[in-house]
Amino acid sequence: MVRLSHIVAFAVLLCALPSAHTFAGGGYHEGDSLDCSECHVMHVADSSLLPRDDISVLPPGLAGELLKSDVNDLCLSCHDGSVQAADVLGLNSGRYPGDVRQAGYLNRVIGSAHAGTGHTLDSLDPAPGSKPTWSAELENGTGKGLNCINCHAPHGSEGGMPTYRNLRSDAGNNASGQGAITYNHGRPGQNNLLRDVFVRSARRYDEAMVDFNEPNPGDSAMGRFCAGCHTEFHGVPGVDEEIGGVRQGNSFKQFLRHPSGGVDIGAIGGQWSSLEQYASHKNRVKVMSSSGSWAQPTTDATPTCVSCHKGHGNGNAFGLILRSGNGALTEDGDAGGSTLEHLCGQCHVTPNL
Repeated sequence: MVRLSHIVAFAVLLCALPSAHTFAGGGYHEGDSLDCSECHVMHVADSSLLPRDDISVLPPGLAGELLKSDVNDLCLSCHDGSVQAADVLGLNSGRYPGDVRQAGYLNRVIGSAHAGTGHTLDSLDPAPGSKPTWSAELENGTGKGLNCINCHAPHGSEGGMPTYRNLRSDAGNNASGQGAITYNHGRPGQNNLLRDVFVRSARRYDEAMVDFNEPNPGDSAMGRFCAGCHTEFHGVPGVDEEIGGVRQGNSFKQFLRHPSGGVDIGAIGGQWSSLEQYASHKNRVKVMSSSGSWAQPTTDATPTCVSCHKGHGNGNAFGLILRSGNGALTEDGDAGGSTLEHLCGQCHVTPNL
């Protein structure tokens, strides 16, 4: 008779087998690249963190999941200064230290201090602009602040169309599937204009390796994802009341906030933005394109949330990308960028700021 302990041991062995595949876009934690034993323990005694076979010594909240550690500490054991994976916290000292990371970098609560430069791990604060109000405690429990899996699915997204960097389709107030961001899964370097993200090289986080398609010229998948927590800051004109925007002929009037989709650079008769201005820069912020034209921007160039903000954050307030268009690229912008006007000047000529 096959013993249950043998079946369990075999299952753990299968989970731990190395993958022969290379995944683009952050699909490491899915399918045959999923390594259960990196994050979970089968028995308490298997964990070097726990001195005896007694479930009472597990950290609070971890008994059901058999996690080796707190969620943030566990994720950062591979994603902070490790050669195993990309570094997502603070200065880049991880696997690819020369990368200008597409998402920038997170900060973390130290005592009661918040950096205010992007997403803050362990923060209990409500998400700015959330409607209804969302905070990590609503999902994680009282006293448990923002963690990595509030935005990322720890087991990947194998249940449906894989999402870019394992981003959850139901983060914040999004309903399941509402915030899905698709990408060219398993086919790095081969663009698919029906997917939201084009990944040029597997396992690289440098912004040069990523561009953003626009399958729906009237909307933004990235905007919908971000709107799960920052509803009032994102949307398209004439659709989302927080953005406003009433079409009058070839123009929009009465904007309340900057759109995160649905309006191309220079499309409104050059009234508020200039495609020529944007195309003239050597260093350009990332925009969406329904035709896949980024080297030579065309009339389908559309800004979205990550055009102005680093997803994780950077050294600037709100993770803003202060990019002048000149000098070496940095996660804060570029060597010539230092003011908000440099960012706005990517698309807007000075008299119209």
